[in-house]
Amino acid sequence: MPNITCHDTVALLMSVQDEIERATELGRRLEDLVVNKQQFVHRGERELLLLCYWSLIFDLDKGMLNLIRSKFYGAAFALVRPIVETLVRSHVAVMCSDEVLAKLQKDTYKTDFSKIGAQIDDRFHLRLRAGQPGLMQKLLNNRLALHSYTHAGIYQLARRFEGHDVGPNHKDGEIIEAIHAGASAVFMVTNLLTRVYDLQRESESASSPYLEWGTTQ
Repeated sequence: MPNITCHDTVALLMSVQDEIERATELGRRLEDLVVNKQQFVHRGERELLLLCYWSLIFDLDKGMLNLIRSKFYGAAFALVRPIVETLVRSHVAVMCSDEVLAKLQKDTYKTDFSKIGAQIDDRFHLRLRAGQPGLMQKLLNNRLALHSYTHAGIYQLARRFEGHDVGPNHKDGEIIEAIHAGASAVFMVTNLLTRVYDLQRESESASSPYLEWGTTQ
């Protein structure tokens, strides 16, 4: 096992801190695009649901980032699944049947993570190559971990020890992966919202900070 010096430890922490700040700035820029519109004309129940999901996902993502800042990693990781669930439901609200829409409104909708990713990829053309998993399906591939972190499963419990001491023990790579998942989710919902509401300028503006964020990873 390589020796990790104090300098190396600081470098690792700075890497996580940098990712927090980059994701925070991306979220701020994306949120401002929509907030600055002030008012929206709701053309139907689907659009209203989408707007609510958009608002919620920013709260969840900011909550996760603030928990990571405070090193409450268990609580932060528990929010990754609600973030992903909100992302999924925002797309479902736009593409689903009236029957499924009613389930969303009555809180009886259950997400089938094994199928919904591919369905969203097909509906919104999120596959980069035919026959390959699309963006949403890839995001949902690790659904066992998503469930476990949120519901006090073994993924959470396994990270409650550091050697023989009780305490959070999350790898920097895992933390950064959670940060990236949240950043991608807020962009995808913002992108969807601006397209559904025909906000062409805002849709184009949303892509710019996201691409800038992605190229500096």
